[in-house]
Amino acid sequence: MVPLLLLLASACSGGDEARGLTVFAAASLRAVVDELEVAWLEEHPDLPLTVATEASNVLAAQIREGARADVFISADTARPWELSAAGLTAAEPVPFAHNRVALVAPVGDATVRVAADLATPGVRLVGVSDGTPIARYALEALAQLAASMPEPREFAAAVAANVVSREDNVRAALAKVELGEGDAAFVYRTDALDAAGVREVPLPATAEVTAQYAAVQVSDEPAAGRFVAWLGEPTAAAIIAAAGFEVES
Repeated sequence: MVPLLLLLASACSGGDEARGLTVFAAASLRAVVDELEVAWLEEHPDLPLTVATEASNVLAAQIREGARADVFISADTARPWELSAAGLTAAEPVPFAHNRVALVAPVGDATVRVAADLATPGVRLVGVSDGTPIARYALEALAQLAASMPEPREFAAAVAANVVSREDNVRAALAKVELGEGDAAFVYRTDALDAAGVREVPLPATAEVTAQYAAVQVSDEPAAGRFVAWLGEPTAAAIIAAAGFEVES
């Protein structure tokens, strides 16, 4: 992966030499995008990818500020559509996968055994910054969870009081729980599957939330449109599904 700041510096340096494609991808795609890059290069050796991963809202903001990107892959559909409505994309967003929100806790730590334990005084719930897709999805899950409790308002207030930090993105929140610096966090199910240091805490069916991912062609580079379409083709779809995502039918 190439740090986002390096990409921005490169974008400001000028030069129109062949550069392949620059892809901005949601942090929750960090693991699967490595595999996608390998598969893409096998089929398109003349079009290398330069990939930056960060929270979807951060990447969208960078595009608004003029950062050079050919493709933007978001953990929601809202950010790509906002960029499209602002005239900052070359095509409409294309939904290509779903993910599920998961509650995770450290392996070997029984502090949070069921979702209701999130309201127990002293539990350290790791959050993610407001504006990120996962923060919105987590609020949806918590609202549905609270609605199933005898005293919804009290439960919601107790959980809110247990939030000990708000990380920049979902992968940072996951890492904090893996390190034992938090007792629980809402992440994506694919993150939970990819991390050996956490276990998934079951959520009741009423509190299950699904995230829809979308990709959008940002630049006028024709290959960018090819990459977005490729995400829905069998090779890429198989990689995405193997990582735990649900591909669009």
